[in-house]
Amino acid sequence: MITKVKLKNKLICIFIIFSISIISLVSIINRIYIEHNFNKYAENKMERSKEEIYEKITTTYKDGVWNINSINFAGYNALREGLLISIKEKDGNTIWDAREYNNIECETILAKIRYNTNKINPNSDTVNTIEEYEIKVNNEVVGTIKLEYIGPLFFDDSDVILYEMLNDILLILAIVFLVFSIILGIVVSSSLNKPILKVIEATKSISGGNYSKKILEESNIEEVNELITSVNKMAENIKHQENLRKIMTRDISHELRTPLTTIQAHLEAIMDGLWEPSHERLKSIHEEIQRLNRLIVSSDELFKYDSGEMMLNKSEVDISNIVYTILINFEKEFLDNKIKLEMNLNNCRAFVDKDKISQVIINIISNSIKYTGPGKKIIVNCYEDEDRAFISIKDNGIGISEENLEFIFERFYRVDKSRNKDSGGLGVGLTISKAIVEAHKGEISVNSRVNEGSNFIVSLPK
Repeated sequence: MITKVKLKNKLICIFIIFSISIISLVSIINRIYIEHNFNKYAENKMERSKEEIYEKITTTYKDGVWNINSINFAGYNALREGLLISIKEKDGNTIWDAREYNNIECETILAKIRYNTNKINPNSDTVNTIEEYEIKVNNEVVGTIKLEYIGPLFFDDSDVILYEMLNDILLILAIVFLVFSIILGIVVSSSLNKPILKVIEATKSISGGNYSKKILEESNIEEVNELITSVNKMAENIKHQENLRKIMTRDISHELRTPLTTIQAHLEAIMDGLWEPSHERLKSIHEEIQRLNRLIVSSDELFKYDSGEMMLNKSEVDISNIVYTILINFEKEFLDNKIKLEMNLNNCRAFVDKDKISQVIINIISNSIKYTGPGKKIIVNCYEDEDRAFISIKDNGIGISEENLEFIFERFYRVDKSRNKDSGGLGVGLTISKAIVEAHKGEISVNSRVNEGSNFIVSLPK
C-alpha cells in the first residue's frame, strides 16, 4: 500500500534532504581544502621559522666570539615555537643546547605540539625530526646548528584556535543555510500548495455539479497557472455541455411530442368516426412520420460520428466540380427565395471522401439559404494554394451574434430557435460538417456579423 504524503510536507522534506546533501558535500570539500591549506601553511611556517632562527644565530657570532646572551634569548624563543636547537662550535664544543637548558620543558612543548598536530591532522605521522646545518659567516664555517621539531608538520596553540574557529564558522553557516532552506521550503511549498488546494476545492465543486466555481488564485509558477486555466476552462465547458444537454433534452422532447401528438389526434379522430380516413389526412400523418424519421436519422448519424465510426472513402477529386453540381441542385431554392448566386470556382483538387465533403457543402449552403432573405446574395468561391484546397460560402443574410458564434458548431445548438419546426432538424448539421472536415485533417471556420452576413471557410489538405 502506497503511503500518502501531503505535497507541502514532501516539498519541505525534499528541501531539507537537498540542503543536508549540499551542506555535507560542501563541508567535506571545505574540510579537505582547509586541511590541505593548513598543511601547506604549517610547512611554510616551519620553513620561515628555521630560516629566522638560522639568521638570528648567525648574527650572534662577531669577530670570532659568540654572544651567549643573544643565543640564550634566540634559543628560548625557538623552544617556545616548538624548535629545539643545539649549537656547536666547529671544533665540536657545545655552545647551547635546548635539552640541557630545560629538558622537561622541551618534552612538554613537544608533547603539546604532537597533541595539537594529531588534533588537526589525525592521519599525520608525527615523529621527532632532526636537521643539522653549517653556520657560515663570510663564507667561513664557524659552527653547526641542530634543529629538532615534530615533523613533518606541527601546529601550535594559535593554529588550533584558528582551525577550530574556521570549523565553528562552517558549522554556523551550515546551520544558517539549513534553517534558510527549511524556511524557503515552507514558503515555496506554501506558494505552490495554496493554488493547488484551490484547484482541488474547485474540482470537488465541479464534481458536485457547481460549474460556476472559478479559481481566482494566481501563481508565479507557469505550470500551476496553466493547471488553473485548464480547470476553469473545463468548468466552463462542462457547464456549457450541461446547458446543451438540457437544450437537447428539451428540443428532442418537443420535436418528438409535436408529431406524436398530431398523429395521435388524427388517428383518434378517425377511430372515433369524427374524420374520414381521407387522402389528405393520411398524407398529414405520413408527413409527421417522415419528420420523426428525420429526427431519428440525424440523431443516429451524430452518434456515429461521436463514437469515431466514420469511414472515409477517399479519392482524388476536383472540389470545384462537386461544388458546381451541388449549386445546380439548389437552383430551385435560390429562385424560390429570390436569392442571387455568384460563383467563382477555380479548379482545385484534393484527396477526400466525395460524398462526405458533398454533405458538408450541402449543410452550409442549406443554412445560408435559410438565413438569407429575398434580394440578398450568396457568393461561393473555390480556390487553392500549394498545400490546401479552400471552399468559401459567403452570404449577406441576418448573420450570427458574437455570443452565438462560439457555439455555432456545437451539437443541438440553433441560433434561431423559432425555425426548428420548419427545418425539421436537431441542430446537428454544422456539428456533423465539422466532424467530417476534421476527419479529413482539415479546418472549418466562420466569420459573421449581425445583419451583415456570414462567411464559412472550409480548408482541406490536398
